[in-house]
Amino acid sequence: MRNLHQKLSIARGERAAELLFKNANLINVLSGEIYRGHVAVDDGRVIGIGDYEAKKTIDLNGSYLAPSLIDGHFHVESSMLTTPEFARAVVPHGTGAVVIDPHEYANVLGLDGIRYLLESSKGLPLDFFIMLPSCVPATSFETAGARLTADDIKLMIADERIAGVAELMNYPGVYLAPKASWLKFRPAKARTLTAMPPA
Repeated sequence: MRNLHQKLSIARGERAAELLFKNANLINVLSGEIYRGHVAVDDGRVIGIGDYEAKKTIDLNGSYLAPSLIDGHFHVESSMLTTPEFARAVVPHGTGAVVIDPHEYANVLGLDGIRYLLESSKGLPLDFFIMLPSCVPATSFETAGARLTADDIKLMIADERIAGVAELMNYPGVYLAPKASWLKFRPAKARTLTAMPPA
């Protein structure tokens, strides 16, 4: 998380938040309760609920405030939309963030496909957390054109917008443990590693 010390200082009440939404009807999506409260926001992130000093205050006068949906696994290329058009379609319906596995971009374009997704998702009203495809190609029988190696994953994982290594579709590559597969997983040790179990 960027600017973590600043956010913690604001949460402790030591400095003013960037924005305070006052008098909101907060929707608790876990309990189903709705209660009145104030929400402090800084750097686009919720800092806390309660009384906070802020540089700017917006009185919601009882308007409803709810958390957005975080889609935990998505292939934006399967939507047949560019990232700006995808954002335009889902943001009005409450999606605030997506965890993207650009597997098909990488299958065809390799690292350039991942770089395209990183570049095209900048500055949109939707947070994109990009996972690095671990199985490009998914099997040795695929001929889509690209191949990602452990060195490619090491190179890309340093980007702050890369959330981890995605979808280990090659489950024999996990339980049979060939060195080439495990070398791809190693760079993710400080990040997230996701898997797709056999159906």
